[in-house]
Amino acid sequence: MTILPRNKVFTLLISCAILLTPAFASADGVGLMVGGGLYYTQLDDDFDRDDFDWDDIEDIEDIKIQFDDKSGGFNGSVGWRFNKWLAVDAGYWDLGSFKSERFEDSDRVKFDTTAWTVGGMVSVPLWVLDIYGRAGAAFWEADSRNLNEDGNDPYYGVGVALNVGGSLDIYLEILRFDLETSIDTAGLGVRFTF
Repeated sequence: MTILPRNKVFTLLISCAILLTPAFASADGVGLMVGGGLYYTQLDDDFDRDDFDWDDIEDIEDIKIQFDDKSGGFNGSVGWRFNKWLAVDAGYWDLGSFKSERFEDSDRVKFDTTAWTVGGMVSVPLWVLDIYGRAGAAFWEADSRNLNEDGNDPYYGVGVALNVGGSLDIYLEILRFDLETSIDTAGLGVRFTF
């Protein structure tokens, strides 16, 4: 049995949604909202040994772990658009994998970050473009052989969406996830209103 990689499954789901949209689309832009996008993510920060519970390096006390890494991620979300100005959504985010700079014996720390989010969006419609701000809570997890941390922290950002036919938005947005550190994202995606 062949299992598709998660980025191919995501692409397949988005393609099916695009093909099915004309049959169920809402011309007034109010109703159930489903979307997803691809993201460029970046982590640039330094950590002390005791900032996180690093499993395999507890014997090293005065270590600085430096991250300056970029990754790719994706998200999928579902929400409700009350009108052209206000919406709420919940989503899943794969924020990517990050590797530290080398330290002590040329070792590195690597971890994967995911999050579930709940938030709101305020839009300013300008003919076929919407400028919007969004914010909410991110329930995140960072996981690797060295690290297993989780928490809930805010996320926020701004974006611009091109309205196609009143029911499809093609968006570009920049978000910051303020976890124990800040992960910055820039993404391109689509949202459908049914």
